[in-house]
Amino acid sequence: MTDDDLAAAVEAAAATYGITLSAEERAGYALEAEVTEDLLGDLDPTAFESAAAADVAPGGDEYNAFRYRCDLPGADTGSLSGMEVAVKDNIAVAGVPMTCGSAAVDFEPGYHAAVVERLVGAGAALVGTTNMDEFAYYTTGETCAHGPVENPNADGVPGGSSSGSGAAVAAGLVDAALGTDTGGSVRIPASFCGVVGLKPTFRTVPRFGFADLASSLDHIGPLAPDVETAARVLGALNGPDHRDPSTHGTPVPDPTEGLDADPAGSRVGLVTEAQDGADDTVATAVAGVADRLADAGVTVETVSLPGFDTQPLVNSAVTATEFTTLLAQAGQDYGVGTGYSDTWRAAVAGLDADELGENVRGRLVVGRALAAATEGGYVAAQNARHEFHATVEGRLEDYDALLLSTTPMTAPDFGEVSEDTDLLRTIAHTSPFNLTGHPALSVPVAADGAPVGCQVVADWYDEATAVALGRAIEASG
Repeated sequence: MTDDDLAAAVEAAAATYGITLSAEERAGYALEAEVTEDLLGDLDPTAFESAAAADVAPGGDEYNAFRYRCDLPGADTGSLSGMEVAVKDNIAVAGVPMTCGSAAVDFEPGYHAAVVERLVGAGAALVGTTNMDEFAYYTTGETCAHGPVENPNADGVPGGSSSGSGAAVAAGLVDAALGTDTGGSVRIPASFCGVVGLKPTFRTVPRFGFADLASSLDHIGPLAPDVETAARVLGALNGPDHRDPSTHGTPVPDPTEGLDADPAGSRVGLVTEAQDGADDTVATAVAGVADRLADAGVTVETVSLPGFDTQPLVNSAVTATEFTTLLAQAGQDYGVGTGYSDTWRAAVAGLDADELGENVRGRLVVGRALAAATEGGYVAAQNARHEFHATVEGRLEDYDALLLSTTPMTAPDFGEVSEDTDLLRTIAHTSPFNLTGHPALSVPVAADGAPVGCQVVADWYDEATAVALGRAIEASG
């Protein structure tokens, strides 16, 4: 900056905080800013790089599950050795264009996300990135700028926003895939596609190198054909990363401890609000799961979660405020360490708004307008969130886990989810546990027609209990 530019910036900064400056203060602060600017100019925000993936090419599969195919070999040995995996298109893979499902994004990272490093470090070969709803802001797989994703296991939508990850696993194109989950975006495609989806405890999986939607709600988790594979993948991802301060000081759950555990003697609460709100086919399937768990020695009782039905709206309000603020700040979410280098910030700052899809354009405008017009709306939503968190914690003092359907419906037809009320219903049973941060596992269960997901919610850092019950659900048929 020139001296005049620095002086103007100092004056504008003071005005932001209502500080009146004397001429002497203005000059002194401008000089201090100039010295600091010179020092910072010696730093390179893009200096760190990773070995780029090779053989990058467009996806081209029949389900439009892949955005790009690539080759990033895994380590010679490790817990995931021999597996082929993919990651969602909002997770950085060096050398692979990352679009977040949007035509407006032009970005090729020079480094891997923390979870990509951990996958390949555990021996998995990364073979591609998967399509998604634009900016992860929908739940059906229809809003990707690169075309809708097809569901290999049902006539309806594949679910979203991790639609490509769900479809790739369901079609057997990969052994597992990573998705991201703000209001249910790992578990919803798991439910609609008939695969397993595991949302971990909040903050246990590092989000460095991931493009946030709403940082207080976002999780990264696996989709897989079975509970064991999902547990093994999550076990390789867990643990703090120095680039994501939000992970520091948290326990490191080992979900694989639940693989050989006998859930007999466990106490499970069947959530009445979810059963009452689900379609008959879904409610009947989950009731059948409850009966089979009881036959296996699990105590199952109905429980109520007051406030459950309002949480989708709370989640939507929190998401809207955090996402619109994030884009207004050129993709930088200060303090949580889940962002990228300056190259990502430049890509977000340079977005061509006319290239954004209709859904994202509308949500940005309406969300920003509501945030400005609704005084205290975000605070009120957070207060409702904290109250519901206390309710769930209270139930988990008496029960080892909660049981409910993942979605209240089977896969809707393409075009059927068109109104906000439709969208809120798709996240009705998943979004409450993004707000509370509890681990939640979706397991496919037998039902007439399309797949049904049964969801197990356990206490913080107790993925092992969810996995044990999930394995019992699988074994029960």
